[in-house]
Parts: sequence; structure tokens; C-alpha cells
Amino acid sequence: MNVWRTLPTVTTIEEFERELEHIIHRPTALRPFVCNGSPLACRAFIVGFNPATSMNAGFWDFWRSGYGFDKEKWLECYKDERQRRPLAPGKTRRSAVSPSRRVIEWIIEEAGSVGVLETNIYAPATEKAKELAKEQQCTQPFEFLLDAVKPSILVVHGTKAADYFRAHNDAGRGAKIIEKRHFSRGWSEADARALGREIMDECASLP
Repeated sequence: MNVWRTLPTVTTIEEFERELEHIIHRPTALRPFVCNGSPLACRAFIVGFNPATSMNAGFWDFWRSGYGFDKEKWLECYKDERQRRPLAPGKTRRSAVSPSRRVIEWIIEEAGSVGVLETNIYAPATEKAKELAKEQQCTQPFEFLLDAVKPSILVVHGTKAADYFRAHNDAGRGAKIIEKRHFSRGWSEADARALGREIMDECASLP
């Protein structure tokens, strides 16, 4: 179990990096978040239960001190590793990105100038949520992100993620919570882009 210490006020990307490294260590097998540039500039979070796609490359391989997260480099690596992975029995091809990734990219594109950070309640990657071991269920990286970034909106997708927020008072730290079905199935491009516009409109209406 992690022991919390008092979190200093995080106002710069350098302070953010230092505190994050204290929590997840370096190197790390965890994937605490993905964003484009500085996480401190993100007003909206997309929140799932835990990452579904494991990668050989680590989180810090895509972190640039003084800048933040290099999403373009991460996405290239994600696609490359995905294509190299052996196909499941009976499969002859694999799409460049997963259904969830495709939906997330549509949402972010439509959200326009709103900074969007993708994260999960739990940072270890497992193919299925039920494979997440009890000892892996630590929320400290996620709670650090909430406290450091202070997002205005949390888009929570999937039943398991939504259940976490229902079970924990003030788990969202006062952010507006928008619950949606899981992005892995049943989403059209039109649906995803409509959600992106909803995020943009909600951010415009909040202080």
C-alpha cells in the first residue's frame, strides 16, 4: 500500500515531473496518462478503468522535460507495437488502432483547443479489466493527476469506472462528471465527435 505525503502545490511542468516520478518511479511499467504536451494545460480528462493495451516502451520514453508528453511519438510507437503483435487465432488482419483509441482520437479532434488528458483510475495495463490484480489497484497516480491538474470535466467511460466514482465521495474533486458507455463498442464517429463538441461547450460555460 502506498503511503501518502502532503502534495506540494504544482504550478510548473518541472514540479509536475518531479512529483510524478516520486509516485510512479523511473523506469515504470505504469501508464498514468497520455496527452499532447503539458498535462497542466488540460481542462478535461477522459477516464477509463485501466489501460487495455500493454506496450514494451515505457511512459518515460515519451516524456520530454520542460514540455510534457510527446503523444505523436507515443502514437507512432503504439501503432508499430500493435501491428507487430501476433494475431489471435482465426484473425487475418488487425486495425491500426483499437476501437477505443479510434473513438478517443475523434473526441479529442472535435474538442478543438480544449486540452484533453486520457487517464485511468488504475495505471497498470491488462487486456481485460478482470485481470487487474488486487495489488495493482492503486489510485495514487490518478489522484495525483486530479490534485495537480484540477480538471473542470471528467468524461468517465465504462461501468467499472463509473462505479468507482459512485462509490467514493468527491472522487472527482468537484469536476463535472459526464458518464458514457465504454468506448470499445457501439460508438460511431458521429457519436464521438458529438461528445467532443459537448466537452468544448461545457468547458466554455465553466469558469
